[in-house]
Amino acid sequence: MQSPYPIILNLADKNIAVVGGGKVACRKINKLLAAGVRPTVISPLLSPEIQPTQINWIPDKYQRKYVENMDIIITCTDDRTVNDQVKKEATHFQLVNNTSDKTNSDFYNLATIKANDMFISVSTMGKSPSVAKKMKNEIKEWINQKFHKEFE
Repeated sequence: MQSPYPIILNLADKNIAVVGGGKVACRKINKLLAAGVRPTVISPLLSPEIQPTQINWIPDKYQRKYVENMDIIITCTDDRTVNDQVKKEATHFQLVNNTSDKTNSDFYNLATIKANDMFISVSTMGKSPSVAKKMKNEIKEWINQKFHKEFE
């Protein structure tokens, strides 16, 4: 991704799929749920932390037919071939985040801090999510001390 364009998306009426049901998928699903999205999750198994009642669960392996009408697809499997296949099969109208390969993605997620009407994000352009998370936590601590306000 040469020149990313940072935006905040309104996902209210978007169809979003998460391919995979492990730890990474759980983090993505939780963020989507917090944004008011009920994602479709395609995975034969789900991590115990994922609540099947909060998602549209398709208990199967990835097949193109499950994501044909999706606007955004997030691939989180431990199978690079499947993740690459999702990106390859997506139409030009679909945005894909391949969590195992930022170079094979249309977007990547940001580390975020949110409170009331304020939204702060940090990105390492997909190079180091752990560094972005550390930066986010340090900024959050500074904001809490400086403004005496709790941020998520």
